Amino acid sequence: MLVRIVTGLVLAPLAIGAILWAPKYVMLAVLVVAAGRCADELVRMFPQIRPRDRFLVAVQAAVIALSPVFGWQAFAVVLALATAFWLGACLVEPDDLTTAAVRAALGTLGMVYVGSLVAMLTATFVVDTHPPTSDFDAGRSGLLGVLAMVFFGDTGAFFAGKAFGRHKLYPLISPKKTVEGGIGGLLASMAAGWLFVAVFRRDASVAQGLALGAACGAFGQVGDFAESLFKRATNTKDSGQLIPGHGGLLDRVDGVLFAAPILYIWLALSPS
Repeated sequence: MLVRIVTGLVLAPLAIGAILWAPKYVMLAVLVVAAGRCADELVRMFPQIRPRDRFLVAVQAAVIALSPVFGWQAFAVVLALATAFWLGACLVEPDDLTTAAVRAALGTLGMVYVGSLVAMLTATFVVDTHPPTSDFDAGRSGLLGVLAMVFFGDTGAFFAGKAFGRHKLYPLISPKKTVEGGIGGLLASMAAGWLFVAVFRRDASVAQGLALGAACGAFGQVGDFAESLFKRATNTKDSGQLIPGHGGLLDRVDGVLFAAPILYIWLALSPS
C-alpha cells in the first residue's frame, strides 16, 4: 500500500504538468506509446500469442491511436486496414488452425479495444477550441478531466469499500469489489466532474458536471471489470509490472479507456 501511495504522489504531479503544459507532440507521443504498451500487456496474458504477434498488435494499436490527429476519416481507414492486415498476417504459418483462429481474434481484440479507445483520448487532446471562461484549451483540460474523474472514482471506491463494503458487486469477475465501494466511487467521480466544470468549463452547469462525472465514473468501472475479465480468465494477477504498486499500465488506465468516449462526446456537444 505504501509503495502504491508513494508512486501515485510522484506520478500525479508529473502527469498533470505534462498534460497542461508540455508541447502537444510530446503528449501525443506518450499516448501512442501507451497504446502500444497496453495492447502488448493485454495480448501477453494469452499463451496462444507469439512474441512477434505482440509486436505487430502493439504497433498497429499505436498507429490506430495516433490516426485521429489526421481526422476521423483517417481513423476509419487506418482501423479497417490494420484489421485486414492483421488477419492476413495470421494466415502466414498458421500451424494449428484452432490456435491460429484464436490468435487472429485476440490480436483483433488488442488493436480495436486498446487502439480505438486510446484514439478517443487522442481525439480529445487535439481538440483546439477554447471555452469562453477557461485559460486552457479544451483538449488539455479534457484529458486531465477524464483522468481525474476515473482516478477519483478508483480512490473513492477503494476507501468506501474498505470502510463500508459489505455486499459483493461482481464476485465472479472481481471478488474484492463491493456495492458500497462502487457507490463511493461514483460519488467521487461526480465530485471530480463538478470540479472539472468549475475550473475548466465554467460555461457548464453544476448539474452537467455531476452528470458527466457519473457517466465517466460508471463507464470507468465497467472498463475495470472488462480488464478483470481477461485477467480472471487467464489467471493473471496484473497485466504487467511497469508501475510499482499498481501493476501494468493497462491495470492503471483500463477505466480511463472506457470513459474517454463519454468525455469526447460531451466536449463535442458542448458549446465552445
